[in-house]
This record gives sequence, structure tokens and C-alpha cells, in this order.
Amino acid sequence: MAARHVLFQNDSGARQPFSTIPSLNYRAFADETMIVLPLLMKTIRLLPLVLGLGFSSDLEAQSNPRVANWLKNQDTNGDGRISQRESSGLMKRFFQRNDLNQNGFLDLTELRQMASRLAANPSRDRNHHRKTYPSDEAIRSRTPDEVEVKLNLAYRQGNDAWRLDLAQPRAPSPTPRPAIVFVHGGGWQNGDKRAPNFIGPALEYATRGYVTLSVNYRLDRLILPCVEDVKCAVRWLRAHAEDYHVDPHRIGSYGNSAGAHLVAMLALSHQEPRLEGDGPWKEFSSAVQAVVASATPSLPHFGTGSEAIKTLVAPITHVAGKAPPMLLFHDVSDPVVPVENADQLVAALKAAGTTDITYKRYTNDSGHAVFQRNAEETHPLMEAFFARTLQNPSPGKGQNRSKSSASTQATPPR
Repeated sequence: MAARHVLFQNDSGARQPFSTIPSLNYRAFADETMIVLPLLMKTIRLLPLVLGLGFSSDLEAQSNPRVANWLKNQDTNGDGRISQRESSGLMKRFFQRNDLNQNGFLDLTELRQMASRLAANPSRDRNHHRKTYPSDEAIRSRTPDEVEVKLNLAYRQGNDAWRLDLAQPRAPSPTPRPAIVFVHGGGWQNGDKRAPNFIGPALEYATRGYVTLSVNYRLDRLILPCVEDVKCAVRWLRAHAEDYHVDPHRIGSYGNSAGAHLVAMLALSHQEPRLEGDGPWKEFSSAVQAVVASATPSLPHFGTGSEAIKTLVAPITHVAGKAPPMLLFHDVSDPVVPVENADQLVAALKAAGTTDITYKRYTNDSGHAVFQRNAEETHPLMEAFFARTLQNPSPGKGQNRSKSSASTQATPPR
């Protein structure tokens, strides 16, 4: 092609050649433009999406707080979506229903659709319609005549969550009584000591000669504060054993779901000082001597902490030597806490030498509500279990009489 000079005006105003360039073939240039331009436009259209990935969580927090909260609590690896393994609570229970493309993840589109459905029907949203629990007056009105209650006792100071309700028989007893600590569930972030399935049995078991506690604790998906609090409550009970006529060597506990996890920790982890927290009564043990647990999360897959924290707060981590007597319930269809949690915990306990363990493994689609849906069997089994392990006078140095020799873990230091 013929070259041509291009002149420009410099700072002094003189005109001079800038460069020489080939004369353009405008037909070829137009053809190339028709090919390149669509690709360029497509790239421009994708640019906001690419740039937006880094700011998606901030934008989501502004435009849809509910979705942002789900991601904050359950998107543990920060990839902007929730896997089935990361999910918990109702999201895990209904995961398959909401995973529209069945790829094993709830992405932003699916999460937004869930949020829209909840907004359109707020009665389905537990976050907008928190349960209300019985008042002190209501509890007293339901209390049997032969039972005395002490409500909202503080087991440590500084937080309204550090409270418990205590029930005890009115009739005097010549010997200290056994105690049962009831620990509510709720995914470590919901629930209350006055939930019917906990305060109700606490009152009922007080009519059978037990001193019973229904305990609140800080609600925290990290889980560690929950463990620390229930341990503090047990230490408080031992510190006040004489006040409430309790035998400190005969303390049992019952919990379901997150509560089952916490009572399993009471049974297995009292030799781990990192779990005791900064609460008082450290001269007393947080161990319990018998546990009933249903739908128990035992593996290091739960909570929002690091892998090290998840391992620390997992009951299976602390299986070492014989454990106190345990009665466990789980159904193979549980969509919230997979049955492998119970299977592996029982296997580990037996391998460690625990012989007083009863595992009821259901296959009747009772799911996460295994304890209540099988109440005709589970309730009598629990009653008989606590009668055997707690109500009989403790032989020797305060240890339980049970099918197996009592564990060294079952003897709390004073």
C-alpha cells in the first residue's frame, strides 16, 4: 500500500510528520469489525457479572438481608452458595426440594427464590415468627402439687442466657436425690428451656423423685459457647448440691438434636479444659453419669468454626476409655443429622470399651423427630434407663450400678 504522512501540530505550533501508516483497506476493516464487534459486546455484557462476584455478598446484604444471613451462617467456604453438607436446620431438611437443578448446591438464584416464597408467606418463616414460651406464671400453673419449682435461676452472672429452671419433689428424702439436666435443641441457634418437650419432662420427672433442670445457653452457631455454658450449668449444680439435696455422683442428662450433641459432650469431654469456658465453679466437674440422646450430631461437620473448632466440639473426638451409660435413638431417614453420626459414635464407644450402651436404630421414616414419633417406645425406655442408672443407690464411691463397670469418667471431682 502507498504510505501517507500524518501531520500534527506540536507545542510550538509547527506542523510536522507524526508517523507513516499504511493506507487502510476499508472493506477488509469493515469485515473484521463485523466479526470482532459481537465478541466485544458479549464480553461487555459479561463484565458486570465478573466484576460483581467480588461484591456479591455486600450487594446481597443490601438487597436481600435474608439471603445474606443464610450465606453468612452456612456458606462456610465463602463460595457464594450453600452445599448440602454446609446446610443446617430446615435448610438441610428441605434441601432437595429447593435445589431446583439438583446439582448439590443452593446458588443465589435458588436462595432468592426461597426468600421470595417466605416473604410471600411469612407464617412459614420461623425467623419472623419466633416461638413464644410459657411465662413463670404459666409454668407454676402447670406444676404438679407435689413438685416445687425455682425459675430463672442464674448459674452464672452477666448474660440472660445463663439461666435455668429447677424442679424438685416437695416431699423430704432421707438421702440426696439423683438429678437430670434437660438440654433443648434448635440447631445451636434457636430454642428455649421452656420448650414443651423439655420443661414438660422436667416437671414430670420431678414427680418421680428426681431434681431436674431445664437449661438455657448462649445460642451460637460456633457451638463452642453452647458447650461451655451447659458445662457451667452442671458445675453450678454440683456446687449447689447440698442446697437442692442432690447426689453429685448421680447426675444424668437428656437432649435432642443440638441438645443431644451437648449432653453427649457432657458425658465424654469433661477432661478437655478448653471446653470449660471462663465460667465459675471450676473446682467441680462438668461430667454426667448417664445420657439419653436422640438424633445426635457427633461428627466434626457442624457449626461455623474452623476445622479445628469443629473437631474440638465433636463428641466423637472425645471418646477415650469407657464412657458412662448411654441410650441413643436415631432414624436412618434423618435428613438433618445423618444416621452415620450415631453409627460411628456407637462403634467408637464400643471400640473404646464402653459396654453399657443401648442404640435404637429406627427404619420407620421417623426422621429427625425420632424421639417423639416413637414415643410409645422411647419414653418408657428413657424412664427405665434413668431409673436403672441414677435412682438406685450408688455403690462404692458414688459410682453407678450398671451393666458395665463404672467409668472413671463417671466419678466427678469435688
